[in-house]
Amino acid sequence: MPEVSSLDFSPSFYARFNVVEITPAEMDKALAAGYYRNGNDMVTNAARFMGQATVSNVMLRLPLEQFSFKKRHRKLLRVNSARFTHHFEPFQVTTEMEALWQRFKSTVHNWGYIPSLEQHLLRGLKATSVGMWQLSVFEGTKLVALTAFDLGEDGLASLEAAYDPDYGSFSLGFYTMLLEIQFCLDQHLRFYYPGFLPKDDPMFKYKLRPGELSFFRLATQEWLPMAALTDADWLYEKVKSKLSALKSKLQAANYIVVDGLSYCMHSPTKRPSLTASNVHLILPLEVSGLQFLLFVSWDPVAEVYRAFEGQGLFPAMPTPPNPSHFFYFVNQMNYFGQFSHAEDVVLLAEQFGSYH
Repeated sequence: MPEVSSLDFSPSFYARFNVVEITPAEMDKALAAGYYRNGNDMVTNAARFMGQATVSNVMLRLPLEQFSFKKRHRKLLRVNSARFTHHFEPFQVTTEMEALWQRFKSTVHNWGYIPSLEQHLLRGLKATSVGMWQLSVFEGTKLVALTAFDLGEDGLASLEAAYDPDYGSFSLGFYTMLLEIQFCLDQHLRFYYPGFLPKDDPMFKYKLRPGELSFFRLATQEWLPMAALTDADWLYEKVKSKLSALKSKLQAANYIVVDGLSYCMHSPTKRPSLTASNVHLILPLEVSGLQFLLFVSWDPVAEVYRAFEGQGLFPAMPTPPNPSHFFYFVNQMNYFGQFSHAEDVVLLAEQFGSYH
């Protein structure tokens, strides 16, 4: 397991690695490079599997040095503050928090399986080892909303929120977001990170409501105003288009091809790695009577196909009409190089024999 201090949090299309402890300064560095904490992993991913589909997403942050609340924001803060009290403190789950979390996820988000709040957010980590805090909102002594967030030296990364469904008319989800931003201002933090924004998903549009947000453009590795967001910044669509074009050419040449999605541990490195992407095409091939799998990814920054030999993925390849498959354990045996055109990958495949 790599140590966090040895990692440079290089911006990446896909990265996921375990953490045991992370300092506030390291948290700031990770957040600024487009990462966020997911349980006991630090993660960045431009393509996420959500529900039954894979979708593009971009990371968001709110610069605070010139930020001020709009009139409607100040009104919500004023009205709700007259009814509710709140406080911030280091994260520590209570029975009231767990009950609220379970009710919120089962009724508002309709989760089928709901892990405990602590398991969902920490997965065995200590809250103190990752600088995790909480916001609690009360009506009298009744807990009606909560949030959890990671706190760096320079920024705050919001992780989760929940509210009592009976108080839906009070906009508690957005209210707690405004309270987190106010906390940042009070602590003289420079950035508020509300997490990722999936493409065309109305459930996440609330993250844009404060206004003045920026997104992380991976191609140039910089934060830009949301007004600069273009179709080219939704990288999964670009990757999918390139892989779909290659898939059609390979199928026309009578190769079996399936789509692969990975959930692998990957630390960014300058060496080409199969695990640097979570989206692949997978082909079963044969050389000298030995079977292996050819993995092909599209690098949306370098704009090249990358081809790898892998083994140990399936006992047998899935066959059509099954369109996709998840893989978790695969050994990278060889790197075949990068290719500018789909036809070049077809030529590579033709050097081997296919098996069915």
